[in-house]
Amino acid sequence: MSRLAPIPVTLVSGFLGAGKTTLLNRILNSDHGLRMAVMVNDFGAINIDSQLIVSQTQTTVSLANGCICCTVESDLIEQLGRLLDDRANRPEYIVIEASGVSNPAKIANTLRYPQFRDALAIDSILTVVDAEQFERLDGEMAQLAMEQLDVADIIVLNKVDRVSRDQLDALKARWLYPNARLLECEYGEVPLELVLGVGRFKSGWSLRPATMAAAPVLASVKEEDHSAIFETWSFSSERPLSLKALRQALATLPADIYRAKGVCQIAEAVGKRCILHLVGSRSEIRPEEGWDGRTPQTQLIFIGRRGTIDAAKMQATFEKCVA
Repeated sequence: MSRLAPIPVTLVSGFLGAGKTTLLNRILNSDHGLRMAVMVNDFGAINIDSQLIVSQTQTTVSLANGCICCTVESDLIEQLGRLLDDRANRPEYIVIEASGVSNPAKIANTLRYPQFRDALAIDSILTVVDAEQFERLDGEMAQLAMEQLDVADIIVLNKVDRVSRDQLDALKARWLYPNARLLECEYGEVPLELVLGVGRFKSGWSLRPATMAAAPVLASVKEEDHSAIFETWSFSSERPLSLKALRQALATLPADIYRAKGVCQIAEAVGKRCILHLVGSRSEIRPEEGWDGRTPQTQLIFIGRRGTIDAAKMQATFEKCVA
């Protein structure tokens, strides 16, 4: 029996709220003609990202309640094995969207395990950057965001419409990634041929960031559990929320809650499934479509620095949003 060709894999990484899911939706709904499998990791008990993927024509695998590069690595290994064993529906391409707190170097290491070495081939590691928010990160958050850049061979500089040209130039001047392709875009709009099947990731590359002069990143990744740095809190309700009250609640969130996202049932938008995104201090709630037979409800996930989320206070705050 002839050996099957390795399946190319694109890793999509980037800090919380950078625009990974928006970019992923553009990839999935483009005319690529590939039988594609999508693996979506969300750092929390509710995998909101898998609900925000608008394409229904691909195989979607949800990896929730942990970080793909540490606490749910075993799930990643199991699900990859299932995809490879399904000869009837074997994907021609795999896209893995990591959570905003994942280190793509660890995921790349997993894809190089012996059982995957001849079955999978990393096509590219793509890191999405929020041009507006990136410079505002500090401490461990900034370090994690830089780790995501260190291993990238394609950097998508997203939301460039929200900063000045001078700010963009200053941001890029501080980067030293000579092997990375830099794409500037708004709303994740990048040409498909630049992010799929591009073969930018070369197995001979050392993956060594320009700031290091010693061992490759993939051989020296720190063993850490990102749940020690971040924590999540989720809110669910089957009753509609007041739009005004919800906006007020979002405006009062602690500064160390970096990201919120989810689906909402809004009293003022009867019959509409609303999508909520919060990045830093900026929030957006927009009606998108009907519920398509699903039970109307609100499901929100919040991600912040560990020790900053008061679950009881948050619960009380968002219960007051019920219309």
